[in-house]
Amino acid sequence: MLVTQEFSIKVDGYYPILNDMHLAYGPGVHIIMGPNGVGKSTFAHALMGSPHLKVEGAVELNGKDLLAMETYERARAGLFVGFQNPTPIEGLSNFQFMRQSLNSIREDVSLKDSLDTFKTLAEELGLGDTWDKKQLNVQASGGEKKKNELIQLEMLDPQIAILDEPDSGLDIDAIKVLTQKLNDFVQKENKTLIIISHYAQLITSLNPQTVTVFDKLGYAKQHDDIQVAYDILENGFNGWVRI
Repeated sequence: MLVTQEFSIKVDGYYPILNDMHLAYGPGVHIIMGPNGVGKSTFAHALMGSPHLKVEGAVELNGKDLLAMETYERARAGLFVGFQNPTPIEGLSNFQFMRQSLNSIREDVSLKDSLDTFKTLAEELGLGDTWDKKQLNVQASGGEKKKNELIQLEMLDPQIAILDEPDSGLDIDAIKVLTQKLNDFVQKENKTLIIISHYAQLITSLNPQTVTVFDKLGYAKQHDDIQVAYDILENGFNGWVRI
C-alpha cells in the first residue's frame, strides 16, 4: 500500500511542481494521466528519492515512512520505478546491472540461475541472445529500454511498481506481450501496479481500479470511476484544468 498525505514536490527546493496530494494505491492497477509537463514523471522520481527534488508531507509504504529511506532502502522495501528515459551507463552490462540490483535486495542470489532467467526473458522479448552483455541503455531504442524494464520487473518482483509510459516505443506485438506481463505481475498476491499512460488499449486491457488526473495547476485527484479515463481519451484534458 502506497499512501501520500499533503505531499508536495519542489524542484531545486523552491519551484513548486505538485501540491497537497492525498493519494492511496492498494493492490491492483492504477492509472495516472495528465497533460504534458504537469509532473507525472516528477512524481515517480520523487517517490524513488531524486536528490534534485524537495518533498514535503508524508508518504507511507506499507505503513513505513518512505521519505525517511535512502533510495536502495526503498527498493529493498518493495518499490520499483521504471523511468521514461533511463540513463545510459557505459561499461555496465544489462546483466551486471540486474545482478547488482538483485544482490541489493536479496541474499544468496544464484549467478547461474539469475543469468539463465535473464537470457530466457530477453529471448522471449525478442532482445536476442547477447542482450545480457550489451551496455545498459547504450545505443538502445526506446522499445528495447522498455523491454529491459520488463525483465527488471519480472526478476526483481517488487510489491509496488510504478511504470512511466511502459508502452512507449513498442510495436503492437510488443504491446500485447507487455500487457500480458503486467497482468501476470498484478495477479500475484498483494501486487500494486501504477501506470503513467494515455494508451487506450493498455488501459482497457489492465482493468484499473482508479485513475489519478494531474492538472496544470499542480494538483492531483484520484477517481474510482474509470470512465474518467475514457472521457479524457475521447475529449482530451479540456475541462480538467482544475479538478
